Amino acid sequence: MEMVFPEKNYQDAQEIEEAVIFLVTQMLESGHNPKSVVLHSIRMGMYLYNYNYEPDVVKAAILHDIIEDSDTSIAEIKERFGERVAQLVQANTFDSTAGDRAAQGEECLQRCLKYGKDALIVKAAAKLENSFYVVDPIADRGWSEFWVAEMRHMLDVSQPLIGSEPIWQELNQQCHKLEAVLEQIDT
Repeated sequence: MEMVFPEKNYQDAQEIEEAVIFLVTQMLESGHNPKSVVLHSIRMGMYLYNYNYEPDVVKAAILHDIIEDSDTSIAEIKERFGERVAQLVQANTFDSTAGDRAAQGEECLQRCLKYGKDALIVKAAAKLENSFYVVDPIADRGWSEFWVAEMRHMLDVSQPLIGSEPIWQELNQQCHKLEAVLEQIDT
């Protein structure tokens, strides 16, 4: 990842840190996902922060899993971080009633497409960050093929809106690497 070291202002940093503190607090109080939600979410936020995305997008990335993985409500997000952050988090929250994992992923992607560019940027950061530890073609070939196909689909449908964004380009490179690994296993 090519790091960009933009000048940041103190207010932005304070607001982003507030999102980190809120995430940690909520996960300690009511978190129910065994994966490392906090580290995953902070890494996502830092990708976007280092690419100089605006603070609301960074905060939404940090908070993107909080509804699924704790007892936090969208109303709490809205009250604490505003309407825009709440909408971005809502767009990136899986609906567990939407069917199986594939259907939930597609429904969430469609919601992000409907909301627009910023929601897709958060979604791309989530896909990128998850790809580093969710995909393991040797240990779980079937899941890895599903995940990479879902990643490719997300890249294809989001390209018109965010294809020029650095986070999309990095995700595309990672997807190509994973596709090559899967092809190599076939030979």
